Amino acid sequence: MSISRRKFLRQTAYVTSAFASASSLSACGIFDKDPHGNEAAKEDVPRPVTQDKQTLYIYGWSTYINNQDVLEGFTKETGLKVVGDAYDSNEVMLAKLEASGGRSGYSIIYPSDYMVTQMRDKKLLAPLNKKLLPNISNIASNYLDLPHDRGAVFSIPVSLGTTGLAYNVKAVNSIIGEEPKDWNYLWNHKSKLRITLVNDPREVMGMALHILGHSYNTKEPDKIEQAFQKLRELMPAIANFTTDAWKDPLASGDLIMCMAFSGDAISLARQDPNIKYILPTSGTSIWTDTMAIPRGASNIEGAHAWINYVMKPEVAAKISDANSFGTTNKIAKSMLPDDLKAITALEPTEGIIKLSERITKLEPEVLQIYEGFWTRLTTGLG
Repeated sequence: MSISRRKFLRQTAYVTSAFASASSLSACGIFDKDPHGNEAAKEDVPRPVTQDKQTLYIYGWSTYINNQDVLEGFTKETGLKVVGDAYDSNEVMLAKLEASGGRSGYSIIYPSDYMVTQMRDKKLLAPLNKKLLPNISNIASNYLDLPHDRGAVFSIPVSLGTTGLAYNVKAVNSIIGEEPKDWNYLWNHKSKLRITLVNDPREVMGMALHILGHSYNTKEPDKIEQAFQKLRELMPAIANFTTDAWKDPLASGDLIMCMAFSGDAISLARQDPNIKYILPTSGTSIWTDTMAIPRGASNIEGAHAWINYVMKPEVAAKISDANSFGTTNKIAKSMLPDDLKAITALEPTEGIIKLSERITKLEPEVLQIYEGFWTRLTTGLG
């Protein structure tokens, strides 16, 4: 299964401008698709609020609900039927659960780390009963005390992702003569590069803030403007802002290098040895997808059974193989296929982790500043 990381439009305020920029910047003749490949998310399917305890309704990214091997294994082990619906952004999932008032009909959801914070603050999540989760011991301890949910009270991190550079090896060596190591490579060789950046304001602005020595989560307007000005320098090299539609052009050599999320970049690298994915040596953004139980879930016992099942090492390894994300399951790492284990950028080293950040929730007034500069950047308004 080839999937990609979601657009990760981290706050609802960005959605309009991000989609507008995807339409206006079509230099490659490509448009941003749903990065998780979610066809199911197009339809709003109502789910029964009162369910029999033999059915478990899941709402998540397609990679987690379309893995038939995993779904059938769970049914065989527990006798519970699984019905999954996909969404194409954290914000879509949040809006549906808020509108339901805790009566969405779903008993498992897959919020990304920053969304766990928002949902926790809105009291939309049910606390986990650790007594029903003996397989939690398989999760590396550092993932159970992340800032978005200290002590894993409401969520269990399941997949680890990063943001980095995917590039065409032959094209880079032919045109530039040296392969990239860090973000500054983009600026150093901008006159020779044809690149894309992800259609995600917090990631792109955050990357520029990072190389200027500031935090991805900077709140100061003058520093945010510095990042905008830095990105303006790169505009002649940027073919498009796209999260997913860069893969074919990169493989063909129409693009030389792309800012990319790890899942789709590593999936492509596993298929094409001429594509490499690296993590910048100065650090990057790191993120996780989690499993959680929404408030008002009607099958609490089944939900815990699902979480416990997914934490089995062999199941976690299947999921990581399917989506090319890193896994938080310390035992599953040794069970990954050799071609996936051979990709050094699958998971960041301790050194890279120390230099990296997680993108966190910002106040609406700060987000408006980001959005203003993002709109100017992506629409060429200067």
